[in-house]
Amino acid sequence: MRDPRDLYSFASMDVLEAAPRNGLTLVHALPGLVDAGNSCRIAATYLRDQLRHVPLVSFDTDELLDYRGSRPQAAFDGLSYTRVEIPDLSISLMYDESDRPFLLLDGPEPDLQWRRFAQALIDLVEFFDVDRVVGMQAVPAAVPHTRPIGLIAHANDPSLLAGRDRPEPTPPGHTGTRNGDGDGVTIESEIVVPAAFGTYLEHELGRASLPAMGYAAQVPHYLTRTDFPAGALALLRRVSDAAGLELPLVDLGDLTDAATAALEATLEQNGEVQQIVRALEEQHDQMQGEQHPLHTTMDLPTADEIGDHFERFLADRDAGEGEGPGRL
Repeated sequence: MRDPRDLYSFASMDVLEAAPRNGLTLVHALPGLVDAGNSCRIAATYLRDQLRHVPLVSFDTDELLDYRGSRPQAAFDGLSYTRVEIPDLSISLMYDESDRPFLLLDGPEPDLQWRRFAQALIDLVEFFDVDRVVGMQAVPAAVPHTRPIGLIAHANDPSLLAGRDRPEPTPPGHTGTRNGDGDGVTIESEIVVPAAFGTYLEHELGRASLPAMGYAAQVPHYLTRTDFPAGALALLRRVSDAAGLELPLVDLGDLTDAATAALEATLEQNGEVQQIVRALEEQHDQMQGEQHPLHTTMDLPTADEIGDHFERFLADRDAGEGEGPGRL
């Protein structure tokens, strides 16, 4: 295997020297074959739009992407091509609302050289002394949009899934299989699914004794091909908790509310989809409390988000009253 370090370069020595070298979390969003509801793309774009950040590391996309399989977008004005957008795969140094730094890896999932790219990331995780890696995914599921988003929690070390994100032990009398490390953890069943690069990276980080975890948002299958900001919001809530970051989620909550309202208006005109949603609601409610082979958590707003939304509601109401006649 060629030297993995040849895959990346630092933005500048000044930025590199100023970057912190301990206590960091690396968050990654690498949408590929599956990014249901464009949730990972929305989450990464939202972080870049909302938070202060500087470019830190760039990767050689010519080595990692198959342009024939996924064509770059070109803009044509009728006479000439005004731009061709070659995808960017990079790591940025981000700062949350309390000015705490973290790293964000985003861009398209690599098509090629997974082993080499994973080793390059492991080198960078060790170089910056990253505490943990947290990944985001979004998958289609037979769930209704009218219920809280379910998230599948996973980690290369079960102790990372603290509290409600940690799977319950197998009940006595149930058969299970031990994991590959032979540490005594049992599971109800093993499910074989197509791997994403983030899946492979988490596994390889575990082999290198580096902690990594992630969440996969379950997006209603009938919304897979449309923007679904609720999935992005659910993912960023979990990332915020897992990494101890203060992420500005209120604007994304407003975007989610607006998208939900628009969706409800659309569904009112489509009786067939309404029937599907009602059937999924019944199935979802019936399954609550039943044991399921996939460990899922439910997405609920934080206390800060509820408070911020309530303050906005009061401010909007006061502004509306101020416009009325006779208001002093």
